[in-house]
Amino acid sequence: MTTPDDDTPWADPAIRTDYEAALGRFILAFNEVDYRLSQVIGSELSQRGRSDLAAKASNGKFAQRLETLDILVSTTKNSWLSAFPLARLRSLNADRNSLAHGHFDQNPFDGSYTLARAAKTRDYPVSRILSLADELTQIADQFRHAEVLHHFAVLTDQNL
Repeated sequence: MTTPDDDTPWADPAIRTDYEAALGRFILAFNEVDYRLSQVIGSELSQRGRSDLAAKASNGKFAQRLETLDILVSTTKNSWLSAFPLARLRSLNADRNSLAHGHFDQNPFDGSYTLARAAKTRDYPVSRILSLADELTQIADQFRHAEVLHHFAVLTDQNL
């Protein structure tokens, strides 16, 4: 005996699984950038002889730390420090907030979905999330490179 619902098309569960994997990849990449941002701020302040400010300036909300980095960038001659894409990081932070706090609202019949947050919805297809994650991975590499350059600069200064 069949019920009327037996022939109803349901969305492929892989749609949600793929979204979850992309979201996880994005959050991990963002978290690395978040961590590295604090490290670069702390290293830069220590190099400037302001270790007393490093702990406080390296903490707080991501947006606040971006402002701190922006101030540091505006007062440096280090090209590696001024190469950080601050405007893009602000935009990625907005994406992070939408993705981390948005509700995955999927149509169970056709598989389409939107990300609902408060009264707004946004379109975040898996391909876009993965593209953002790749971009964050590249920025994390840039931060990691800056940390290495800082450590070599400290060694060079000590050997002079």
